[in-house]
Amino acid sequence: MTPPAIADTNWLQASELYRTVGNAVEIDWPIYQGDVFSDVPVPELPVEMPVSDRLELPLRSGMIMIVPHPCRCYRGDMLRERLTIAPVDLTDSYGKFGKDHSGWTDHFGLPGLVGDTADGGYVADFSRLVSLPTSWLDPEKRIACLSHKGLGLLAKRMLGFQLRYPVELGAAMVYTAGEWTEAFLMQAWVRTHRTLAGYSAWLKTPVVIAGVNGGEPIAPRELRESGRDVLLGEITGHPIAESE
Repeated sequence: MTPPAIADTNWLQASELYRTVGNAVEIDWPIYQGDVFSDVPVPELPVEMPVSDRLELPLRSGMIMIVPHPCRCYRGDMLRERLTIAPVDLTDSYGKFGKDHSGWTDHFGLPGLVGDTADGGYVADFSRLVSLPTSWLDPEKRIACLSHKGLGLLAKRMLGFQLRYPVELGAAMVYTAGEWTEAFLMQAWVRTHRTLAGYSAWLKTPVVIAGVNGGEPIAPRELRESGRDVLLGEITGHPIAESE
């Protein structure tokens, strides 16, 4: 029996979970699902029902993780004004996830983030989701970005938590396959043009790309999953032609 291309799992260690973490996080990588930020003010909602139409909320500054699918983080070339986040807290034991790590379904483990203990570390709490203005996110305070596998595991756990829908890691990664490629394209666009402006229009506008589609115009977005190097070449001016 041929083993699956992506082995199914309920847990990833830091080496596979993150694309970058700590000082390795790149300032021009797009803000995406699974990104972790520090020093973000999060409102603490009271348990009691408000008795008036005005409510003062205390703010607790801490770590948060971006939750929405990557395509919901942006509207065109602009980061959305608000994004749903999960507070990130320290736990004394990852054992709460169980032996196969399928338990504690309303949490997402973030091993290797910062300050891990022998048995525990940080977790994102899906039970306390809240939407915050993106102006509250300081790009200099982003401390982790998930890998493609990490995005797949996050999708797997979110589907399990929100819908009780079982899905294997490889299938969950399909949810972000195009967007994973697009993150590299967005970063290259910013590095080339110093802004993301114009990126969305370029992605949708048919153009002739040497060695692709028999010389007929094709919208770059049609190549998101299969032609990342070609599209990077188009953006940077150093084309790499695919064979027909």
